Amino acid sequence: MNESGWIKSARWDSTWLIGSAVLVPLVLTAVWAGAAAPFIGIGVTALIGGPHLFSTYAATFLDPRFRRGHRRLLIACAVGIPTFVALMVVRHFQVLLSAFIFAASIHVLQQNAYIAEVYRARSGRKNGPLSRLIDHAVLMLSFYPIASYKLVHGTFVLGDVEILIPSFAKIPLTYWTVSLAFGTAAIAFVIKTAMEVRNKTLQRGPTTLIALTSTIAFLTPLTASGARLELAFQAVNAWHSFQYMALIALFQQTRTEAGLVESKTVTRLTRTPARFYGACLVTTIVLLSGIAGMIRLDPLGLTSNQYYYLGVLSALLIHYALDAYLFVAAFMWPTSDVPFATPLLPSEAGLDPALVPAE
Repeated sequence: MNESGWIKSARWDSTWLIGSAVLVPLVLTAVWAGAAAPFIGIGVTALIGGPHLFSTYAATFLDPRFRRGHRRLLIACAVGIPTFVALMVVRHFQVLLSAFIFAASIHVLQQNAYIAEVYRARSGRKNGPLSRLIDHAVLMLSFYPIASYKLVHGTFVLGDVEILIPSFAKIPLTYWTVSLAFGTAAIAFVIKTAMEVRNKTLQRGPTTLIALTSTIAFLTPLTASGARLELAFQAVNAWHSFQYMALIALFQQTRTEAGLVESKTVTRLTRTPARFYGACLVTTIVLLSGIAGMIRLDPLGLTSNQYYYLGVLSALLIHYALDAYLFVAAFMWPTSDVPFATPLLPSEAGLDPALVPAE
């Protein structure tokens, strides 16, 4: 693959998107060393988890170009999701957390599926449907063989809350089926990769990313148990959030320089990656401070855990919903108001040529 196949460059991608996976063992080391749950959970949320989700808001809610084309989507997310979260926190808290952990796992895997597809598009090489099916299967199934075993046996918990699955699925056939599907996809992926190496058609970017992501996702449910399992998933969240911040900071800076961002506020915020991160970090601290105030005042008679998830999930699930749209829209409807379409748009759009696919 030549240099133009990378999203920015081999060095940038290897550092910010792939090499940043080093965060996973670093956070897991803290988990295994017995670090306090609030230190890991709040630490990851404050330093990178929160900033990554609020970076989406800067590229959507604060962008006049995006608002004009997606007003109904933004209103539905801003009104519907917090209302849904509030009702579920009060009435069906355990069901809410169960839905959240599944949505979170899909979101992490979808992001790396998006990155893999960008690599393919920028390499200029064609991949048959079978090749892409194998890649997406091994990636999207990777979290679930061990996780499904724990779910069936009632040992998958978020803090002290057991994560639920439908009663009809709490049978051994569930994890055997998932494991067989993942095992088949993994073997097919290895064979496909070996053939690409032999034929000198290997695409290093997507292959490395998919192999690394699926390995980490498969092993993470094994790395902790009980209440510590939630903290193990924070290790994956740290890597995922770091990738996301790097991508969207790059895309927003490129769009700003090309004159595609109309908001002066967003232009100032995205002038440099450090300034963009700082603004998102401050917003995260404001949110966490508000949650702390709600816990202290207890106006609704809820537990501290309920207040925490009421605030965090309201913001986080909006981020999930918007990204689910953005990752798909980048390929289905690539326009200059969709930030994740940036590396796929032609140079005529005024974008940095380094982010335009090679002919």
